Amino acid sequence: MIGLLLAVGFTLSTSAFCSVLEAMILSTTTAEIEALKQQRPKRGHLLEQFKEDIEETSSAILAVNTIANTLGAVLVGGFATQLFGDEKLIYISLLMTFSILLFSEILPKNVGVIYRSRVQVHLVYPLYWVRTISTPISRICKFTIRLFIRAKSKVESSDEEIILLAHKSAKDGVLSQEESAMIKNALSLDDISVHEIMTPRTVVTAWDKDQTVGETFKHCPNIPFARIPVFEETIDNCCGVVRRRDLLKAKAKDQDSLSLSVLMHPTIFIPENGFVANALQECLKHQQQLAIVVDEYGSMVGVLTLEDIMELILGQEIFEKDDVAVDMRELARKKGDKLNNENLS
Repeated sequence: MIGLLLAVGFTLSTSAFCSVLEAMILSTTTAEIEALKQQRPKRGHLLEQFKEDIEETSSAILAVNTIANTLGAVLVGGFATQLFGDEKLIYISLLMTFSILLFSEILPKNVGVIYRSRVQVHLVYPLYWVRTISTPISRICKFTIRLFIRAKSKVESSDEEIILLAHKSAKDGVLSQEESAMIKNALSLDDISVHEIMTPRTVVTAWDKDQTVGETFKHCPNIPFARIPVFEETIDNCCGVVRRRDLLKAKAKDQDSLSLSVLMHPTIFIPENGFVANALQECLKHQQQLAIVVDEYGSMVGVLTLEDIMELILGQEIFEKDDVAVDMRELARKKGDKLNNENLS
């Protein structure tokens, strides 16, 4: 009887252990691995290795599980025949099958999935031992699998998958609706052209580089923008950007005769048909918060600021009380409609 109980215990416990390992490694996410790498670097890197080489890991677990079930079935069958005879073997087999299904498959796999974040750190080394013990068998299995199934290239998550995941997270309450929208908007930077979010030329404030500080404050006592494009002769020939703070400093020092060409800083030029993601990279690369937007012929068609890009990501306008308008593109449209109406009349 003791031999039978030991055989049953060995079979159920070993199979259950393998089921927990399998469920844990298959359901572990990349985020959970990264979190474990920060808390327990060595175990985290091991778990990452096991996850990346999932074929060999699964083969190792299944090899141990199959050996345990096969050996257990032989031992249990032998002990049961000795104790109860052949006529009772069918009942022992049915009971053993039900026990394996419930206690070694269903329950352990649910535990491995539901509580994986708690057990991951404790199961890394046991999984390592399982892989080590069954290395010869798992490699033979891996080689055999490769004969029939070609290895697929690693598939990276697409933008659509990330957007769907963010949407689901917002639906489940993990993320707020605003956070989900920001993720979606940030991923759309590769698909939106600069022309769609730039401030159009018709509402851009720009000054001649030969204009003095005194003339600037005479025509515009309250400078509405932090950075203003500076041009030479025509606005199509922009040559730099002057900052409001530099103008205020010059005015405070009574440097009214100082020309804007002395105060201006270099600027960058980006194509209007380029994508916002590329424009953002250019602005960050050159440490510029304002870029001049040009068309295919090099003519100035508008300006793009980091604030415009942030508004796109946030999904709302960023404005102050003294802003000329909340939406400069809307202001440009109204200005264009007004000119068209005047021409028609």
